[in-house]
Amino acid sequence: MAGPTRRAGADRMTALDAAFYHLERTGQLLHIGGVYVVEGALDFARLLADVESRLHLVPRYTQRAVPVPFNLANPTWEPDPRFDLRSHVVRHVLRAPGDDRQLASLVGRLFAQPLDRNRPLWELHQIDGYGDGRSVLFAKVHHCMVDGVSGVELLGLLFDASPRPTPVPPPEAAAPVPPLPSPAAQALRAVAEAPVALGTRVHALAHLLRRPEQALAELTLSAAALREAAWLVLTGKPATPFNGHVSVLRRVLWVTFPLSGVKGIKDRLGGTVNDVVLTIITAALRAYLEDRGINPDRVELRALCPVSTRLPAERSALGNRLSALLVPLPVGIFDPLERLRQVRAATAQLKRAGAARTMARVLELASLLPPLLQRPLGWLQTLTVPFNTICTNVPGPPVSLYTQGKRLEVLVPIVPLAQGVGLAFAILSYADTLTIGVTIDPALVRAYDEIPRLLRAAYEELRGLAGVELPEARPPTAARRPRPIRVA
Repeated sequence: MAGPTRRAGADRMTALDAAFYHLERTGQLLHIGGVYVVEGALDFARLLADVESRLHLVPRYTQRAVPVPFNLANPTWEPDPRFDLRSHVVRHVLRAPGDDRQLASLVGRLFAQPLDRNRPLWELHQIDGYGDGRSVLFAKVHHCMVDGVSGVELLGLLFDASPRPTPVPPPEAAAPVPPLPSPAAQALRAVAEAPVALGTRVHALAHLLRRPEQALAELTLSAAALREAAWLVLTGKPATPFNGHVSVLRRVLWVTFPLSGVKGIKDRLGGTVNDVVLTIITAALRAYLEDRGINPDRVELRALCPVSTRLPAERSALGNRLSALLVPLPVGIFDPLERLRQVRAATAQLKRAGAARTMARVLELASLLPPLLQRPLGWLQTLTVPFNTICTNVPGPPVSLYTQGKRLEVLVPIVPLAQGVGLAFAILSYADTLTIGVTIDPALVRAYDEIPRLLRAAYEELRGLAGVELPEARPPTAARRPRPIRVA
């Protein structure tokens, strides 16, 4: 099937996008994902037509990443002359009874498969036969294309804010798609662009030299950033069962909470929603270590928490606009209220100290290196990972979304694993729910089926201490069924 209108020309990846592209290897597949449970059954032919009618809104989804020989420059995005929608949108059917375990198993297997680099780097899977005949959508997009925030914004393009949406504007007349550039053409273009890139850097340096105070401030920030990065790497991280060589296997689980309950805990006990969620994860990790016969007392784990640096003007832009925080998770604290207090104090201190800005400067300094050096340095990342787990929290749509007139019941975020980190958490709020998606390497995380139970127990413990009461579930009606909390 031919693709819709594609934008002529090509875009070169930013240094951060190229890092996600080059760092991928066995055991470290760098695509993000999402599981979208639909309140009803979908028509696959209509899904194909709906996606095709909207692709012109996101031209990147019909473009391939084309590398440059010898890594002389970052890869470019080129229109794919052989784009076929049916290579990206696929249908599966669960065998009876189509329960949560079967769904989670299939999603885990699909998530463990790499994206084909000879095609645009995304997939959409329709999974039928779930539960009482409902459908589930599972999406995969490479991290070099989107980060968490831009991935959430894409939901507004792929799904509707109303069960009766207005028609999507049709694309303009399709332009001929040229062949992909040859390796020689890519190399020549990189060489031709090198003087321009060098001139830009020289101009920026000259601009700083004309302002000594600003230059001194920039040098001070850069030195502090490098010192902080070196300290994190040299101090290492505590040893845990889920830190080690990551295999090619994946399991994906999730648990959903009422958003009002999480906000109620925050309002009663203080902090932010993110502080409450990090405390829930800390309690679950403490319980998991205890179940494995490990004494967690006086242990403090580290969580890599990505932070969006996206400006308001960049809300519709793809690619990555990221920094990160390394947040301590005090699993060694027994008292749940003291755990929350410690997490709240740590995140507040990191914000006051400008830790996200410091990490952003580290990424900026790395981007100043020629692409020829960026890729070899990226391989060093797998030797020393200074964190135990990943916790990414992205605000999702505050209103319900629909596809084919049917509401999306649950939105599950899925984050990739880094080499050396076999357990990661992704948090997404959606309408009146908050879902934690858990990505697991079953070779490192034994009894992984216990993780959702431990998360729920930690949530209920905090809710009880805060005295938060939840409203009674509404009775089912013909128009809308109650949305039970599902644990896969």
